[in-house]
Amino acid sequence: MAGVIALALLALVGVLAFCDDEPAPPRTSSPTPSATGCVGLLDDSTQECLGPVTDSATLDPAIRDVAEKILVSNREVGAQSRRYVRVVLLTPLSIAPKPAASAMTLEPIKFSLQGAYVALRRANTSSAFGDQNAPAVQLLLVNQGSRQPALDALVPAIVALGDAEHPVVAVVGLGSSFTGTEGVASTLSQRGIPMVGAVTSATSLSAERYSTFHSVSPSNDDYAMSLKDLLDKNRETLPRNGIVVYDQNKDPYPLTLTEAFTNVLKGYLKAPPQAFAGGTVGNPAMPNVFSPVVTNLCNAVADDAIKLQMVFYAGRVADFPSLAAALRERTCRTHPLTIMVGATGFQLSPQQVNLLDEANVSVIWASSADAPGWISKRPGTPEGFADFFKAYHVDEKFPSDNLNDGYAVMYHDAVASAVKAIRMATGRDNLPGAVDVQTQFSNLTLAHKVAGASGTLSFGGRANGDGRATGKVVMYRQLGKTGPRLPADVPPYLTP
Repeated sequence: MAGVIALALLALVGVLAFCDDEPAPPRTSSPTPSATGCVGLLDDSTQECLGPVTDSATLDPAIRDVAEKILVSNREVGAQSRRYVRVVLLTPLSIAPKPAASAMTLEPIKFSLQGAYVALRRANTSSAFGDQNAPAVQLLLVNQGSRQPALDALVPAIVALGDAEHPVVAVVGLGSSFTGTEGVASTLSQRGIPMVGAVTSATSLSAERYSTFHSVSPSNDDYAMSLKDLLDKNRETLPRNGIVVYDQNKDPYPLTLTEAFTNVLKGYLKAPPQAFAGGTVGNPAMPNVFSPVVTNLCNAVADDAIKLQMVFYAGRVADFPSLAAALRERTCRTHPLTIMVGATGFQLSPQQVNLLDEANVSVIWASSADAPGWISKRPGTPEGFADFFKAYHVDEKFPSDNLNDGYAVMYHDAVASAVKAIRMATGRDNLPGAVDVQTQFSNLTLAHKVAGASGTLSFGGRANGDGRATGKVVMYRQLGKTGPRLPADVPPYLTP
């Protein structure tokens, strides 16, 4: 392993290219392992160490324990006589210093690592994802950074983590849908390395653009279609008249969600879309950004030709509390509004939920997971969830509340899908390579579906060829006590 890390260090010495569309100060980076303990690139603008992580002591204490579990598992695999391959978990493993915001906060980072670790343990100790006697798996940690920039040196560093005896055969995770994520996906696909996104929903992240891309997350088109399905089937109880409120930043997630809402939900759109300048990971939005939008929403409520009842929100969760705060001060607050959202991990604090009630606003969101409902055996619970929950909560003793935002579930399924393809690609005498694993993703169907925690997943059969799983369960959840209520036991939507 020392030789592998040395190669990774050589591959990492390069120039940091910040590729997100958001404004940001010039960023410099320098390899300073002796001074800081950073074995990758030190991002001078945020003081984050990006690249491979081999020592949990370099990570924030909040995620250190679960990261160490993964590293210990890797050492156990390396010490045994069994053959093994390497999978890279590429995801944010650090946050920017305050007041700067980050793509992911420490809680979802921790939960993501927990889900990935549970999948790793199940892969190496059971036949949950294929022949237990097939090559074992190491899950190598690579920090994508709080802003997920597309580093020139990042993919070469990932490749350098493998060797002839223990190749890197897949990359999983990929963080959130940012411009930098697309840059990394492009480079990985050019190298022929299969990747499995966990929560990346931007429709622009697809196998049509990046040939080795796969994802266990619904796309933004899926989220829009699931909301249309919900509204179509509940015409008597849910709102009918809507408007799109969208983040005008050229960020893959809100950009493609806006397109999806506009194209799929046109029958429910009664007024022109409203734009706002959303915050970036470095600069969160303030409530006054939404003042012009809220004024227009009230005009649409009062207009007899529109009679606005709901808002399709195409922005990041981080900006939503500012919208809720602005809605609390609106002149038409006596008229309830329903906000429709599509996202993994649309979580608000109790104070923010109270803000919704004060604003006479409720949120209905299409979610890639609903662990609280699944734990209580809600109708539509995926068949594979019970086994996952036993491994997560009973065996590993992780708190069940950690599942609420869906990140643990989705990262588990990303690792599980990669392992299933690896096991199918393994020959009698030879270890599979990345090309072999990529080939097998199209065979993860019929008898070889992935028994994921979030659905029984099948790859390769999507009519649009975007590389995402079919059979993915999309659940409907609600926040807030006012306005129309989500029907009890509403059935989930399955991605086609």
